[in-house]
Amino acid sequence: MSGLGERRPVNADYAVSLLEQLKFFYEQKLLTDVVLLVDDTEFPCHKMVLAACSSYFRAMFMGGLSESKQTHVHLRNVDAATLQIIITYAYTGHLAISDSTVEPLYETACFLQVEDALLQCRDYLVKKINPENCVRMLSIGDLFSCSELKQSAKRMVEHKFPVVYRQDAFLQLSHELLLDVLSSDNLNVEKEETVREAAMLWLEYNMEARSQHLSSVLSQIRIDALSEVTQRAWFQGLPPNDKSVVVQGLYKSMPKFFKPRLGMTKEEMLIFVEALSEMPVMNVMMPLVPAMVCYSPQAEKVYKLRNPPRNLQKVGTLVTPDNDVFIAGGEVVLENAFSHSGGLLVAVDSFFWLDAQQNTWVAKTPMLCARLKPSLVYCDGCIYAVGGDNVGGELNRRTVERYDRVKDEWSMVSPLPLAWSWSTCVAAHDCIYVLTLNLMYCYLPRTDAWVEMAVRKTSRCYASAAAFGDLIFYVGGLRSSVRGTDTSIRSYSQDNSAHDVEIYDINKNEWRQAANVPATPDVGHCVHAVVLLDGVCIFKRETHINDRPKYSIYKYEVELDRWYLRQPVSERVLWELGTGFHCTVGKLYPSCLEESAWKPPAYLFSPDGAEEFNMDGELVALPLV
Repeated sequence: MSGLGERRPVNADYAVSLLEQLKFFYEQKLLTDVVLLVDDTEFPCHKMVLAACSSYFRAMFMGGLSESKQTHVHLRNVDAATLQIIITYAYTGHLAISDSTVEPLYETACFLQVEDALLQCRDYLVKKINPENCVRMLSIGDLFSCSELKQSAKRMVEHKFPVVYRQDAFLQLSHELLLDVLSSDNLNVEKEETVREAAMLWLEYNMEARSQHLSSVLSQIRIDALSEVTQRAWFQGLPPNDKSVVVQGLYKSMPKFFKPRLGMTKEEMLIFVEALSEMPVMNVMMPLVPAMVCYSPQAEKVYKLRNPPRNLQKVGTLVTPDNDVFIAGGEVVLENAFSHSGGLLVAVDSFFWLDAQQNTWVAKTPMLCARLKPSLVYCDGCIYAVGGDNVGGELNRRTVERYDRVKDEWSMVSPLPLAWSWSTCVAAHDCIYVLTLNLMYCYLPRTDAWVEMAVRKTSRCYASAAAFGDLIFYVGGLRSSVRGTDTSIRSYSQDNSAHDVEIYDINKNEWRQAANVPATPDVGHCVHAVVLLDGVCIFKRETHINDRPKYSIYKYEVELDRWYLRQPVSERVLWELGTGFHCTVGKLYPSCLEESAWKPPAYLFSPDGAEEFNMDGELVALPLV
């Protein structure tokens, strides 16, 4: 006989059956003992069910209030359709949340104190925060004292401040919330003039009512960060009677030294994805977890970017024109499934956005298909995931899907004309260009159609591409015997094509040969085209794969058709990246990242433990670590 205190597992079938019976009793109006009245709509219910899910009804029916003895209870400030969703949740456990219902549902759940519904609505709203609604979400979070929603929305407002301060929702912010935003150190602005303009727009939106806040609002502007021209014209346009008050208020509140806003500290960085795949130590290859690291050419420093969730590998990467970083697809080690090689890998449909302030990845709505190494591009206001390697067969490699950031939804568009595993994509002039072998197709978003463009003279795969102005650069890769649509042949050779460069003129629909990248023997795929330092650059490895790595950045001069060494990257700064990495460019905040201090690898040291080691022909003292 079991002890009286022994816990028994819950009978899930009975729990489901009980809910089904309660729902049946509700629908058939059996044994109901209270009727909720909203306007002209009646909801016959059971007090016990309502009290079980709502603290509001529990207090009403069990706290000795007059309603506890009434058979009809009037509810005010509640929408009938929204109340129906809450009642359905009480009887079924299912909460029907959508973009159109979530805000009134959140308000009603807060009023009725339906805690679980409130949490579900909060999580839904946090996930749906975007540049178009973040100001409204900030106000909602403040109104209902929801710190998680308020903080998440505020971070988006700070991140997208150059866009959101012109929205009507921003101009209607309360005085308190406005001060909270304008005083933030985390505003993503490159100039303080943006903050000044935002403050003036808010004041001018209703100058008669808001003139009392003139001093408090303008005192949030960091005057010393403004240009001299702006400072001289600072008080032009202000109401004459208030100028002296504003002057006194501003200068009394001004600190001696201003702290730069976060956006003023941004640095353009190369972001390396799946770097450090392996590293030789005493002639033995030691596997490392794929990592994401950043290199700042400006500061010549390396930083650690937060690794993708679940150590995702083979992801697609994108940095949008407004500097948002996304990763999509990839593969993970299947939990509780291990093989002799260390684990079973499975492709996934994941999609994440980088919260650059927190250096964390935020999950967004997954893609419709699992994809390995999809090409991600930003075009005409949307994100596209194109193809991918060997997931779901040829049909899946052809599929293309589009992400709507406002709706947080994916949808399918016209598939690629052919299935390729070696393609790369760029966006230019509101079109998407897919390049592989000697072919190129152009996708027109507004007609959802693919068009074949001019054919290249060379057939190369694993190449890199970058678009700049009216030109598309196709760089490096391996020369392939596959030409045109004959994708049944899978042979390719190096042939020094890692240094080949072809340029496509969008206006002329023509390809031309360009100057080759300065050659380095056997660099594999370590030649990457990027838009960096206000032009097209090449990041490339300068040494043989088995040698100690050295990297360089070359920049292209269009007028002279030549590549020149823009910046060598010291091996003391950027060590081994492996061979399977790819890279992109984004502007990140050094203060939000962890600086990666260089540590010399063990194989540089002599076995006798000497305090010096040889580096480029000179003896270097072992640094303190």
